[in-house]
Amino acid sequence: MKHLLKYIFLLITICVIVTPVEAKKKQRKSQKTSSVKKKANKKKTKNTVVAKKTPNVNKVNLNELLNETTVTVAPTKSDSVPEKVVTILSAFKPQLKNVAKIGFVNATALVDSTPIYLNYQVPSQNLSFEYRPISLVPRAIVHDSLVSLTNITNFKIGFGNYSHQYVQLGINTLDKWKNTHSITLFNEASTGTEHHLQIIREIGAKYIGDQYVNKYNNIQTQLFYNHSQRYRFGLVPDASRLPESNYEHNFEHMGASFALLNTKMKQRLFNIHPLVKFEHFQGIIDATNTWYEINNPMYLQFRNKIKFNFDLSYSFNQYNPTGIIHQKNTIFRADPAISIEKWGTIIKAGASPVWVNKDDYQFYPNVQLQKKLTDTNYLVKTGWTTIFDNTQYTSLAIQNPWIMPVADMKITTNERKYITIEISAGKRLDYSFGVSINEYKNLPFFNRILGTDVNTFGLKYQAIFEKRAATLELDAKLRYQFSDKLLFVNTFNYKQFNIIKENAKPWGILPLQLNSTFNWLPNKKWIVEASAQYWTGAAQFEQGNRAYDLKNVVVLNAGFTFKLSSSWSVWAKGENLLDKPYERWAYYPSLGAQITGGIIYSYRK
Repeated sequence: MKHLLKYIFLLITICVIVTPVEAKKKQRKSQKTSSVKKKANKKKTKNTVVAKKTPNVNKVNLNELLNETTVTVAPTKSDSVPEKVVTILSAFKPQLKNVAKIGFVNATALVDSTPIYLNYQVPSQNLSFEYRPISLVPRAIVHDSLVSLTNITNFKIGFGNYSHQYVQLGINTLDKWKNTHSITLFNEASTGTEHHLQIIREIGAKYIGDQYVNKYNNIQTQLFYNHSQRYRFGLVPDASRLPESNYEHNFEHMGASFALLNTKMKQRLFNIHPLVKFEHFQGIIDATNTWYEINNPMYLQFRNKIKFNFDLSYSFNQYNPTGIIHQKNTIFRADPAISIEKWGTIIKAGASPVWVNKDDYQFYPNVQLQKKLTDTNYLVKTGWTTIFDNTQYTSLAIQNPWIMPVADMKITTNERKYITIEISAGKRLDYSFGVSINEYKNLPFFNRILGTDVNTFGLKYQAIFEKRAATLELDAKLRYQFSDKLLFVNTFNYKQFNIIKENAKPWGILPLQLNSTFNWLPNKKWIVEASAQYWTGAAQFEQGNRAYDLKNVVVLNAGFTFKLSSSWSVWAKGENLLDKPYERWAYYPSLGAQITGGIIYSYRK
């Protein structure tokens, strides 16, 4: 019995081994048989076509029929780590038809129902991708009247209380050489109700152009003209019937500037950006002031972030207080310096030799440092530099419109040592604060002229140049911006005089100023603007030669523009909304609340 079981087990083992081998042999025989049959069918088909001699048989290229199914299979690589394989089964099964079928001869098409499997080797890193968005910092849209608003004409007109009239015409165009031109004409007038001499009229024109010289350079041009008419009504009784010419205080101001800009400055070794300015001012009693300046920043930029500066500037000022007296002041300044940027720090070290009126030579240091603190959003800026101002009758009249011509014009200098910290508290909020120590020479103060007949000629002011003054100044700025819809900016300045050599007080200088501006675009039709100013009163004289400080001032302004259609808009603005007349200069009160509104018509080509 045992021997019988052994034989049965041995027989089963032999069958199991022999069966696969026989199956493979049969498979090979069947493949050979099918290949022989295919060759025989091809020969028969060829013989059939030749025997019939059909002249309209189209030649068929089998490679073109199978062109869409040709796939290049990447060779497998021997690797111990198994590769990820994606199996793709085509839904389209190509059919190899008999050539006789093309000539519409009854024949049976050979259908290949065997699926074809192709192995595609896909790298594992390409099976999935991680999306990493970049950090986006929203920026407000600042409409450039020369680019985004080209070929458009705006006409703005408005009326308000105090006989306020405002007319403005703006033209922005782009010529065939792609040069942009912007022209603005305006006229504004208002009359006070408390005093018949409280009249202000202004007429002005302005042109801004951008002309392309070549592919990499362009010239920016600015031209302006402004005529201001007003009367010295300070301390003049309203019942006075003297001629208005006794109190007339008119100014005319015109100027031009030309700047050469290079758009590829980062790709050049040597960079130069010359700027030329010219201004002419005519005040009362035929006093005139002609001023021009040439500023030429130059530097060599190397790839290792080293920069050599060779800045040059020249300023010429001819002041004529009367038709006979002429005074000329000149400043020639050079600013050679080397700037190095490394380890998140920018260091600029140099000197500033200055020639004042040709015979007065002065030498000042010019040192600046900028450092971003590691792993913080703090940027520290510090430096020691000197600022020269070739003082003009123009700048003095802009600060105080009631000023008389100066007998002796001085050049003002400010040796400034400062440190500022700028902080970025996210994508929307930026703020900074700084402190500086300033050493002034010939700093202009403003005070009233005593001993004149105020009733006959009105209250006049004069400029007093302080020989030496030292101040401690605090500056701060806060800026909040939400996309292009909201912008809120605050600036703060505090000035403390520690040394005054000749004057008792800093006449006419504001100790503290706080300015805020607000711009909001709720939608495509509305534009809302607002501003606020606060300052502490300046020191002034009164009739008994007694010094006193003017009252603190708060001024609120607001306005809006609403777009009715593509061509028409309405606008309105309110100034001094608290309706409290204030005095920037003693005995020259401002108007109360002013409400002005009107329409805007826009025409686009």
